[in-house]
Amino acid sequence: MKIAILTGGGDCPGMNAFVRSAVRSALHVLPDSRVFGVLDGWVGLLEPKYRPLTNIDTAGINRLGGTILGTMRAPELAHIRELQDRLVRNFLEAGFDALLVCGGNGSLRAASTLDRLLRENGTERSILFTPASIDNDVANTLGTALGFYSALTRSLEMMEWIRDTASAHRRVYLIGSMGRSSAYLPFYAGIASGAEYVIRPSERVNFEAIADMVEARDRDTRIIVSEAYPKSLESIRAILSDSLERRDSRHEIRTVDMGYFQRGGEATVADVIRANWIAFHMVQCIREQAGSGFFGAFHVGGPPNRVPLEDALKPSANHDDIPRQMIEMALALR
Repeated sequence: MKIAILTGGGDCPGMNAFVRSAVRSALHVLPDSRVFGVLDGWVGLLEPKYRPLTNIDTAGINRLGGTILGTMRAPELAHIRELQDRLVRNFLEAGFDALLVCGGNGSLRAASTLDRLLRENGTERSILFTPASIDNDVANTLGTALGFYSALTRSLEMMEWIRDTASAHRRVYLIGSMGRSSAYLPFYAGIASGAEYVIRPSERVNFEAIADMVEARDRDTRIIVSEAYPKSLESIRAILSDSLERRDSRHEIRTVDMGYFQRGGEATVADVIRANWIAFHMVQCIREQAGSGFFGAFHVGGPPNRVPLEDALKPSANHDDIPRQMIEMALALR
């Protein structure tokens, strides 16, 4: 049996743990198998570029950030049929029996397209997918994406650094955060760090109420702003500064964007353990000839949530915004 592993979309912590577990699980659970890494994500299947992987190749990478296989986006796969056909052709010519994918929404669509075209050609193979996204915006009703808790941990570190400076100088900090439209990353970072407010992308913000909150604070105020919110950090700073000046309230407002640093660094234990758990279950499904599927998990200890790939793409599989009860909890904690 010939198994391929692909890390698609953006890199994030946990991908290397997934690769390591997939390789080692396959070589032990399926002793007659050969395992190959697809280089540079979906581009590696289009060109094509692969390399064999052994236990030695995956030594010491469990917590390593990024991905040893590399990853490049290929958005044109979503709408160019000639590229989709080439994907199928290269996959079959390589003789792969299964493909294990770890990636974001674009990779999920590509995996589902590959699976569908293979079945239409009467050459069904096992296409197995698990989400990896620091934004946690891939079928998040079915599980938490790999990389999310690592990015959250990195965010908390930076929030504490910012708190020290904000408190010493009695400043207000507007802090930019990655997270896309789901806003899971900034919202959870706000809860865990005790930030005074998190501005979500779809929110109708009452800036006068935020100015009231700033006035009521004694030393420091940290407000996290989701990257998908339509106003820039500087625009928000200008609005709040104007409101506070009209009140004759002196609060220095600074801006900082922590988005550049949230993606990198070592994977946390939560992401490493779940990556190992999911990849192991994928290999077991290959052994049992269970077919293609999406694998999501909130924790380790029970079987991952496994659904057809097309079901993971349905709007009902993903929260577009933070669940209302989580928002109510955050408001109660202010």
